[in-house]
Amino acid sequence: MYDIVIVGGGPAGLTAAVYGLRAGKSVVVIEKNGFGGQIAYSPKEENIPGTQQISGAEFADRLTEQAMALGADMELETVTGLKKAETGFLVFTEDGAEFEGKTVILALGVRHR
Repeated sequence: MYDIVIVGGGPAGLTAAVYGLRAGKSVVVIEKNGFGGQIAYSPKEENIPGTQQISGAEFADRLTEQAMALGADMELETVTGLKKAETGFLVFTEDGAEFEGKTVILALGVRHR
């Protein structure tokens, strides 16, 4: 059982993972496409504190590497369901995997329009 199951591996989900890990929690991040989210496709980002300019892909890579270095488990899976369990929550995936967590953070991001 994880302390935190995070559904979504974009900047919000990865940032939540970093802060959870720094607080000593066990964390798994489940992402369906690729870690970093839509920002990875941005050629230039200029509104990230402490950084003058960075490509979205580089920012996504750095954030992913930071979460992994702190001990996050990273899973490429499509989440299909969530169920309240006696001790927390169960998160189900398309491939039949189940992840149990005391807490679930939904960091589902946005869809390009």
